[in-house]
Amino acid sequence: MAPALSFHGHQWTYNAIRAVSCLLHLLVLSNLLLCQGNSCPSCSPDVFDIPLKTLTDLFIDAARLSRDFHYLSTIMFNEFNEKYAQGKQYYINAAKSCHTNRLHTPEERDKAQQMNNEDLSKWILILLYSWNRPLYHLVKELPSLRNVSDAILSNAIKNEKNSDKLQGFIERQFSQIILPVRWKMYEARIYWSGLPSLTSSDEDRRHSEFYNLFQCLRSDSRKVDMYTNILACRIRKTC
Repeated sequence: MAPALSFHGHQWTYNAIRAVSCLLHLLVLSNLLLCQGNSCPSCSPDVFDIPLKTLTDLFIDAARLSRDFHYLSTIMFNEFNEKYAQGKQYYINAAKSCHTNRLHTPEERDKAQQMNNEDLSKWILILLYSWNRPLYHLVKELPSLRNVSDAILSNAIKNEKNSDKLQGFIERQFSQIILPVRWKMYEARIYWSGLPSLTSSDEDRRHSEFYNLFQCLRSDSRKVDMYTNILACRIRKTC
């Protein structure tokens, strides 16, 4: 029997497909019971059951988190590229090596704007979940990098925290999407396989993997920021 994927902390663990199927069934039943005879915000991707002022403030905070997430990712990539990648050819395969490539996430704002709030939130969670393990190991392995700066170490730690906070926000506002998101990631076989390279005794191999991570993180954090800002501007009616 094929294994099914569930998320716990920073690690993905495997359960039987039957368990996931049961959870999906229970989720559907619980939503039907909650919605029976009542207006049910969790059943609609574009309705929220909290005061507009509170919701607006929450999305302003989320937009700030996503902006910082992308900004710090860009800063880290630029610093690593300048300090460790000059004269190297790490960039040749970097864009093709991102573990999230098979997701085919919307790249352009006009395409993202055609999606409803729930779909946007799904993409945000999928990207953030996909980076839990790589970010954890990035923070863990960076101190062993020769002549690494305090700034890049600090930014990596901040980015891991920003990602956790943004995940928590999306999970609270769109709790009904968590299980479908995890299932989609299992079906798409989203898995980062760069740990052996990141911990290799070959310095050039390690630098190449660090470069890949920073380059891919910069790209994916831009998407997370774009999707989050679309959600925020819809709530604020400033799109």
